[in-house]
Amino acid sequence: MRSHQSQSAWLTVQMTAIALVLGAAQTGAKENLKTESRAPYLHHIPLRDNQGSLITMPKSTTQPWRGNPYSTARSCSECHDYSRIGNGWHFNAAREGVPAGRSGEPWILTDPLSHTQLPMSYRGWKGTFKPSDVGIESKMTDADFLNAFAHHLPGGGVGEPAKADERTLKPGPFQVDCLICHEASGHYSHELRYMDALKGGKLAQAASAAAGFGTVPLSGPQIAYDRRRFDSESKVSVDLTKSVHNERCYYCHTANTVMGEEKWHSDRDVHVRAGMLCVDCHRNGEEHMIVRGYEDEATQRIVTPDMINLRIPQLMRINPSLTKEQATTLAENELRAERSRIRSLTCRGCHVGVDSKDENGQRFAADMGGRLGAPRPLHRGLPPLHLEKLSCTACHSGPRPEAEAQPVQTAMNHKLGLPGQLRAENTPPLIVQPVFLRVGDVITPHRMVWPTYWGRINKEGVIVPITPAEIDTLINDKSLLPDPPAEEQARDPYMARPLTDEQITKILSALAEDRTKDQPVFVTAGLVFRLADGKLHVQSKDKDGREFAAARPYAWPFAHDVRPAGQSLGATGCAECHSKDSPIYFGTVTARGAVDFDRGVRKAMWELRGDDRLVASTFAWTFVFRPMLKYVSFASAVVVAGVLLYYGLMGLGAITCRARNQQGRP
Repeated sequence: MRSHQSQSAWLTVQMTAIALVLGAAQTGAKENLKTESRAPYLHHIPLRDNQGSLITMPKSTTQPWRGNPYSTARSCSECHDYSRIGNGWHFNAAREGVPAGRSGEPWILTDPLSHTQLPMSYRGWKGTFKPSDVGIESKMTDADFLNAFAHHLPGGGVGEPAKADERTLKPGPFQVDCLICHEASGHYSHELRYMDALKGGKLAQAASAAAGFGTVPLSGPQIAYDRRRFDSESKVSVDLTKSVHNERCYYCHTANTVMGEEKWHSDRDVHVRAGMLCVDCHRNGEEHMIVRGYEDEATQRIVTPDMINLRIPQLMRINPSLTKEQATTLAENELRAERSRIRSLTCRGCHVGVDSKDENGQRFAADMGGRLGAPRPLHRGLPPLHLEKLSCTACHSGPRPEAEAQPVQTAMNHKLGLPGQLRAENTPPLIVQPVFLRVGDVITPHRMVWPTYWGRINKEGVIVPITPAEIDTLINDKSLLPDPPAEEQARDPYMARPLTDEQITKILSALAEDRTKDQPVFVTAGLVFRLADGKLHVQSKDKDGREFAAARPYAWPFAHDVRPAGQSLGATGCAECHSKDSPIYFGTVTARGAVDFDRGVRKAMWELRGDDRLVASTFAWTFVFRPMLKYVSFASAVVVAGVLLYYGLMGLGAITCRARNQQGRP
């Protein structure tokens, strides 16, 4: 009996010890768990919902299993710091204090019925609109933004409310979906994510549907879970990878430049053809602040307190003698030094090398060039000035320039990656490339889009856009913006047919019926349409002779696809850029919008860059005579050589005669 009691007491002690250990482990679970191995880790894990409750399979196999959607914040944060990940570049656009960085691709609000195409961004890039800038009666909200663009948003950011207490997770309805990038089996379904959840505004259910854990019922906030995905312990196995596959990136970063042609006519990026991954260059740490890869990025990055706090426990574990203050200083210095290494992941840094040094003046070995086996370009015959005034992408990226900038479609704004009817060159939004503009003093290829929207111009001359929803409400006569007949929709499913002056006049007249409001205008293709004395007036400049700021295009640099050296701009000679009809100077860029193509504002590349036409033309004309100059120079050299040879022989003969005379020989 005593023996049994003693065994029971010992068992109680053991269970208490185990409980204490487990409790301590759970207390420290907020620190990221690591394998420290390059081998992939099998994620055989339980799922949790937004309240942190385990999603448990019912014991009865006949019982329908419906439950709350799984939460990435709750499920993944057992090992990963979700709050830090949510500060990454793909999620932090609306956060305060985040550097905007170089202009990037905007979200383009597109509405075929009202012909709206409006470049938008929370980052405040010049030429884009923030949601709070759009709307007269009611401003566009974060919810409106999500409804418009969630199809290619990874979640987080505006999809989650501000956290009142950063120590506790209070996830919103549209969390960061980790599997979008890190799922490796290829079974993640963007189509299910969009069609079954996002299209119906069921943001919280999108991750569960895309991962195939269950389906979205027609009604209700729950998920009909698939028992086959769960084992007897209600755990799921998910094939995840840190080295994100290129196909994951392509869903949001595909650009279609060969519209109307078979895909096999084109080649992929030269780096991809060599077997590289996008993340080989576009890297990130745990904070997910991914490297964008442009020249000035290192100087535009900041070291945040959050990044420092993440580094402090690591340093104190490596050197237990450090105080908190010492570890803080050391962490800040290390992070500032590491920031410089971003320069080695640019085109120039990888292929040529850059001069980056740490806090002690020591040059980084990685900054010597040749990363990942990158060959060092020779650039034989290229004057060094070109390497200072041209970005690497100017010669090596995107399609070769033509006499007219060509249309391009992007995944983010044309929903590439989702099934749809054939997209044509005139499918909105209308974006063109390559447009050679300057970033600072360096010429770089850009994509460009012109805003198209209905708006009102106030007394200060500022045009405020009207949202498509407001247009639908304000216009009582629905025949002014009618849905086209079925046969026309079949021919033009994206309603890309341009508006006529008569249609524009009628819509502006309808908007002008409320005389308490500012004057209505229509902005498109670099033009502003307005009514005066009942007649339609079209202007490209304001009363001061300046372009309307609200009608100016928005442009952003691009870097892919990269072409090999043999297909680079200038590979066949200087005339590719400096002839009298060279696209990089004299190619035209026509503003595209909701009117006929030939009505849009048209400018040459040199004009968009602000170059001097006389200088460009004069220099270009010199290349017309350069072949003749070569022949003349060669002929002149032959003549000079002949003259020198003649006088040389004459001099040699005179010396010979003089020598003979001195010797008394005839």
